Amino acid sequence: MLKDISKKLTMKKSFFVTQLEGFFNAITQEYQDLIHQKEVENSLLEEKVGKLEHDIANLVGIRKKLQEELAQKDRQIEKLAKEAAAEKEDAHYRQLLAENIALREALKKSGSEEVERLRNELEKMRTILTKGAGSYQDALSQQQREMLIEEITKSLKK
Repeated sequence: MLKDISKKLTMKKSFFVTQLEGFFNAITQEYQDLIHQKEVENSLLEEKVGKLEHDIANLVGIRKKLQEELAQKDRQIEKLAKEAAAEKEDAHYRQLLAENIALREALKKSGSEEVERLRNELEKMRTILTKGAGSYQDALSQQQREMLIEEITKSLKK
């Protein structure tokens, strides 16, 4: 009986140990599967992180390049704006010069027309003065004659 019990206990012990080993093996296998799955996920995530870091580096490079291009474009725009302002100023000076020349020509024309008009008026005045002088001379002569006649008459009356 003791042998039987001992045998049964040994069998139960073996069965129990086998069951425990199977259970531990199953748990170990599950954990190993989970660890393997997590390692695969981790390596995939590391690859994604590597790709994203590479993308970020590329984007930083692109951003830097675009900023340099933008700064260059800004300098070019500023240069063109200065050139446009200088050209506009030159155009303004050219316009003022053209207006000045046109006004001088107009002044010469109007001046020569004015001079011609004044000469004509001067000739008319000379003609009028000549006629007026002749009339004045006649009137003066007439007045002197009358005075002379009056004096003669006075002296004759005396």
